[in-house]
Formats: sequence, structure tokens, C-alpha cells
Amino acid sequence: MNTENLIKKVTIILILKVLATVVMGNEKKFTLEEINPFALQGVDSKVYTNKDLIGERGTLLIFLSNHCKISQIFQKKLVECSEEWKSGGIKILVFSPNFENAILPDELAYSDSGDSFQEMKERALSESYNFPYIYDGKEQIVTKSLEVKITPSAYLYDSLGKIIYSGRLGNHEKPEEIKNGELNQNIKKLINGKKVEFNRTRNFGTAVKFKKDLYLAENVKRRYSGETIQINYADERRLNFFIRQKTNYPKFFYIWSLHENQKQNRENLITISSNYKIFRKRGLKVYTICICKEEEREDALEILKQAQLSSYNYYSLGKEISEISKLRSSEGEKTTPFCRLLTGDNNFRFGTNGLIEEKILTVSFLQTLNAN
Repeated sequence: MNTENLIKKVTIILILKVLATVVMGNEKKFTLEEINPFALQGVDSKVYTNKDLIGERGTLLIFLSNHCKISQIFQKKLVECSEEWKSGGIKILVFSPNFENAILPDELAYSDSGDSFQEMKERALSESYNFPYIYDGKEQIVTKSLEVKITPSAYLYDSLGKIIYSGRLGNHEKPEEIKNGELNQNIKKLINGKKVEFNRTRNFGTAVKFKKDLYLAENVKRRYSGETIQINYADERRLNFFIRQKTNYPKFFYIWSLHENQKQNRENLITISSNYKIFRKRGLKVYTICICKEEEREDALEILKQAQLSSYNYYSLGKEISEISKLRSSEGEKTTPFCRLLTGDNNFRFGTNGLIEEKILTVSFLQTLNAN
């Protein structure tokens, strides 16, 4: 299959997945007893099993994912509500359902974290989760048992393990009104001992990624690896234009040399490349500028190819970067490499000299794009 046909196929599949992210809560009325046997680790280092599913008044199973925009909207509200729900006798278990390697790079463009177990730990810590956050991404036992298709999703059971509600956590356009939503109203009825008939709501969020989706992620990675990578000459006038030009998107500049800190350069270029693949569809522009001679151009190009960095790549002579050098951070070594992130209005954001920490770069890109 040629590249053009592959891109078309990937695009069609992505469109279908986007359309599938608006669904009704599960129509099938699964009981807690129908969940296959599991022993899954939570971020609190505890192992949770089927024995942990029964609550005094009821049980709430929530499926949340780090990278999902809608899941992130409800994080703080879940922390606020969970104490009240737990004190009313509701057992709460939150599962991360995604097979994380099947998530496409650009699907991470609205999050500072992916869905690995380590990243779950980091998110739980940063958001002060006060409920079990359990990894179900490997075998997806609970996820498949309930046929979960989307995050965030809620499944509410009574004290006998009978499902009474499935669907959204609340209105994602008004998350602050979660207590007026269907989930909380059903929980209040359970806590107050009222009879509740099964009901479900339309849900909106991100499609759960399963192991079978891995082929699509691998195809996209192969397409990325086959992208044309070039490096062109840029004189001082051209470089200055890139810096001064006001745009509707953030610009990231990385200045490096073949003769200084070679190991750092290779690591940095790989870090930049992985982040560029995540954020470029949101409008991020990346410029790399190698300080080298014309006869060293091919050496620079080979390093860029190894990093699979298909950004705007240029080389220039050292005497032509006087304006570019003003992007360098005032702290650290006065040599290459150094980098700088600019807003569309050319205001300085993240910048550092030397080794780039991937997490810091990711967060900087995310915050700047969100504020753009």
C-alpha cells in the first residue's frame, strides 16, 4: 500500500473513531457478578480484585483516561464529590482502560501525560486523587467485561450488584454542575435507600484504545519514519524573519552545533521529535538551526534523520546567528545547544541551555498552545 492510500485509510479510521466517541451508556445490564475475575494494581500499590466491588449502599465504577480531554475536565469534581459519595456508603473504583501503546501521538496533544501506569501515578499525585486509580490497560479485563467504549464513563450498581445507571459523569460543558447531573442524582437515591430503575445517558469523550488498535498506531509510526527530512541553508536575514514574524501559532527554536555537546544534541532532537509529532496538528512550528559549514550539511542531515525530525531544519554559519543568540537563556553555559519557545506574538516562554527535560518541554508546549 502506498503512502497516499495509507494516509487515506488512517484518516477514514480516525473519522470513524471520532464519530464513535458520542455514544449512549451501555444498553446491556451487566451485573457485578458478570465481571471476569481480575487482580489489578492501583497507583496506591494495592491489588484490587472482584472482592473489592461490593459497597454498603452501592458501587460506582468509573473509567477515566489521562489523555482524554473530557476525563481531565471532571478530575477535580470527582475528587470533590468522592468523599461525600464514600461517606454515604458508595464504593468507588476508577479504572484506566486504555492499551496505551495503541494511542496515536496526536491524541496526546491535550494532555501532559499518557496512560501508562507510571503516568497514572503521576496524575493521581498531582491531582490528589482520593479514590483507587486502577490500571486495566494490559489485559483490559474489567473494560472488556462491561464493553466500555469511551472515557469518561460511569457504571453505578446497587448494594446487590445490579446496575442502575450507565453513562456520563455530568455535562462536560458545565462540569461545575456535576451534582445536578444524572449520576449524582442516582447516587443520592441509593444513599437514601430509594428504589432506582435502570437508566442511561448519552456519553461524550474519547474512544477506548484496545490491543487490536495497535496496528493503526504502528502504521502511523511507519508513516512518520518515512517522512522526508531536509536541511536547508538560512542566512541571517532569513533567520531573523523567522524570529520576528508574528503568527497565530507558537514557534520553537533549537540551536545546535555538530562540534559541541553531541550526545546532548542527539537526545534533545529525539525529545523534540516525539513532542513535535504530538503537537504539530495543533499548530506548533519547530525550527532547528545547526551551526555548521556547507560541507558538514550531510552530517547534520543524518543526525536529523536518526531523530526522525521532519520540522523546519536549517543550517547556518556562526556569524549569522547574532539575533538568534538572543533567544538563549541567561542561565547556564553560553554555548550550544539552547532552545526557546515563543508565543505567536513573540513573547518568551520556555527556554533552556543544554539538555532538555522531556516532561518540561511537553508541559510548556501544552500550556502555550492552550493559552494561544
